Amino acid sequence: MILELALAITLAAGDSLTLSGFLERVRSTHPVARQAELARRQAASDLRAARGGFDPVLSAIWDYKRFKGIGYFDEFDTRLTVPTPWGVDFKLGWERAAGAIINPERATPAPGLLSAGFSIPLGPRLITDERRTSLRQAELATEAADADANAQVARLLQLAARDWGAWFEAEARARIAADGVELAHFRLDAVRRRVAAGDVAPIDSLEALTEWERRVLQEVDARAVAVGARLVVSGYLWDPRGAPVALAEGAEPARDALLTRDAQLGPAAVDRAIREHPLVRQARARWLQADAQRRLTSVQVLPTVSAEVAALAAGSSLGALPSPSNAADDLKAGLSVRLPLFARRELGRLRAAEDRALQLRTERDRVERDVRLVAERALVDLRAVEAQRGGQARVLAASEALLAAEQRRFEIGESSLLFVNLRERALLDERLRSAQLEARRAAALGSLVAALGSPELLLAVDVIPPTR
Repeated sequence: MILELALAITLAAGDSLTLSGFLERVRSTHPVARQAELARRQAASDLRAARGGFDPVLSAIWDYKRFKGIGYFDEFDTRLTVPTPWGVDFKLGWERAAGAIINPERATPAPGLLSAGFSIPLGPRLITDERRTSLRQAELATEAADADANAQVARLLQLAARDWGAWFEAEARARIAADGVELAHFRLDAVRRRVAAGDVAPIDSLEALTEWERRVLQEVDARAVAVGARLVVSGYLWDPRGAPVALAEGAEPARDALLTRDAQLGPAAVDRAIREHPLVRQARARWLQADAQRRLTSVQVLPTVSAEVAALAAGSSLGALPSPSNAADDLKAGLSVRLPLFARRELGRLRAAEDRALQLRTERDRVERDVRLVAERALVDLRAVEAQRGGQARVLAASEALLAAEQRRFEIGESSLLFVNLRERALLDERLRSAQLEARRAAALGSLVAALGSPELLLAVDVIPPTR
């Protein structure tokens, strides 16, 4: 057990922690994703149970009585019923009754009595009934469960992408802070040597020391934030057996592979994604379930009539059944009618079902509009980040050029250490902004996934070098 736990804890040591690889793993092993899949399977099982209402049914009854040497009766009755999705049930039966004392209406010929026929609802119940309504609602419940599972996975990936972006930014901040400390320490040593040689004023060493100490404090803070972000990302990692996995000590977000995706989605693609959005599908399925119940309730208000007809023949062979022209001489038929006189219960249920269907249709329209607005906003955010990345790269290059020029001026005595530090701080700030944009980009892509309800947007990726 201890060995298995140790393997689970170190399993992430060799992971490729690109955003796409991280999200793929989250989708396949995270408990939320696995629970969503179990809910989907449960709904499929419920649908299978509902379809069982149309399974053929074979029944048999044997009734025998003998007392004081007298065989009162020996009766056997077997029937096969085959339901259909159209409300018509086909029936095949064979019965035999013998004995000294039997009910005359149960009497059959010696070889038994074969019957074959069907029962059919007349009137509005041809449109729908309880079995067909239950099946339709189970089908819609499966669609709703599938949509709910997709919505949970999309939300999970949105959070995972956001936290991965925060981790990437935190690690980048820590690296940039460490680079800043190293540069400040190098410059402090150089200034001290120049002060000792009399090339610069002693005040410059105090300026260099203060800058170094300031950057050391920034590095401590950046490292603490990076550790916290690492722990958050570690909470998303599980192995296929359902055991938690911790990030290895040296693991870090991949610096050479970031997610990219063409954000220029056309209106048709957005409309299609919104129509298939999990929340929209879920709201639509619930409305259709309520509408199916409304139709069934409206049928129950009206009179119900059903008819049953069966041809009869002595024996057990289907060939013994009479031809259609002679069926009128050997048949069994029945008619049942149900008419609610006041129908207060049915009318009350109908009004409630109509109001419920109207309520859910309004909810469907609201959800679809909200999803569209959120998707459009997510697209705007992502395109804004993509537009900023190009400009940030140019600003970063310009800051590097300005620092190099200021450093040359300082070396020839035309500038001061204060201006060099200011240029270097500006460069470090621009590098931090570049890291922030990459983190915002990952979060924006996650938001787009949740807005469009399409986890595949984050899993179908291209690889590009990150902006430094």
